[in-house]
Amino acid sequence: MQKRLLAIVVAVFVALLYTTNIWSYVEKWTDIPRYVGTIIFVATFFTFYIYHVIAASSFILYNDEEGKIIVRFYQLNMFNTSKNSFEIPKSEFEGYALSNSHLGIRKNLFLYRKYQGKTVKYPPVSLSNLPEAELKKLKQSLASHGPLLK
Repeated sequence: MQKRLLAIVVAVFVALLYTTNIWSYVEKWTDIPRYVGTIIFVATFFTFYIYHVIAASSFILYNDEEGKIIVRFYQLNMFNTSKNSFEIPKSEFEGYALSNSHLGIRKNLFLYRKYQGKTVKYPPVSLSNLPEAELKKLKQSLASHGPLLK
């Protein structure tokens, strides 16, 4: 939602640049031509957007009550808003692993479960948007149910 709002703001701003005389006042004070201002605003939006695509920013809900470990998440991507949910009985929880990728921008959580005699690895959950304090709480909670695997 945040990225859509930013895209709308940038589009409205660029439209205002070309349909009104606002930029003539800005140009008088900064000596920056209109097309350079347009490039700056569009480049800022794409930089912001590409960062969040690389980081795979997600909203995460974690719950470990009632005998299950539940992780619900959805990516904060403008075009891919699929919602995912993992429910693992605590008795089948094998452990978890953390990894960094894309120059440390993306932080992933992998959950492991013992299922029908085999260890199953769940798809990664991006923890890139999680503040350090929340990440620490999540690690402590997961560590109380299973080991950190490598």
